[in-house]
Amino acid sequence: MGKKTQKMKSITKSKTKSHKQKVKAHKKNKNISKTKHRPKLRSESQDKFQKPKAPLNEYLAIRSNYNAIQFIFECGIKLGLKHITICSAAVYFHRFYKHVDENSYDKYSIASATLYLASKVQDETIRLRDLINVSYHTLHRDAAPLRLAEDYWNFRDSIVNTEMLIIRYLQFDTTFNHPHSYFLHYVQTIRPVFYSKHGKDVIVFKKAYDFLHDFYHSSAILQYKPQHIAIACLELAIKVYGIPSQIIDYEKQPWYQALVEDLDKVTLWNVMTAIMDTYDLEPTTN
Repeated sequence: MGKKTQKMKSITKSKTKSHKQKVKAHKKNKNISKTKHRPKLRSESQDKFQKPKAPLNEYLAIRSNYNAIQFIFECGIKLGLKHITICSAAVYFHRFYKHVDENSYDKYSIASATLYLASKVQDETIRLRDLINVSYHTLHRDAAPLRLAEDYWNFRDSIVNTEMLIIRYLQFDTTFNHPHSYFLHYVQTIRPVFYSKHGKDVIVFKKAYDFLHDFYHSSAILQYKPQHIAIACLELAIKVYGIPSQIIDYEKQPWYQALVEDLDKVTLWNVMTAIMDTYDLEPTTN
């Protein structure tokens, strides 16, 4: 009787063991079939070896001042520079081309040199090698890495010499009163009124800041007072979103005259027109 019981237990154990093995084998085959038939992820496929598509803006196709400023902003962002540093480089670019013929110098060499100069003026010094690599690969997006060879040293000498040339044309005056500080002050002043009356403060101020950013693409930014530019960007955003300009209820006094007394309607419209004209400067590829 005991022998029969032991025999039955051993048979049961062997059946259980074989059943578990079958279940494991089935799961394994199921996983293999899933892996075999599922689509490959992008990181697993050969697409990872393909070069990404270049942005639409190919700077070497059209050498315009607008594209050169766009190049300054792109390189500055890649280098991690502050916005005020990048804007300073754009100002130096415009000031330089006030003194020289537009086709006398390579625009992207001037643009790279103004970035290098602006980083020094704003105490945000960058490595020259980093600037060279970023500038080179922004212009030549599909090119191989730039080696320490003749091309590199030529590029380096070009930036250093061009920086000295720019400083001389600027007469060693690198100061510029940017509109940003005034813009932030005006926003903080009128924001409570915007929020309580219209509830569109964030959208309006963001659009106004976009106008300020884009205005650096035009040399007209050198012609107006920074306070007037800041107000014009805000007023333009207010009009874009259809918010009444008489936010402060003073009789026959626009809201901005409480902040800037010497700004009249004619000057304001001139600045706003100059900002809008900036968008006509963008070259089109046909």
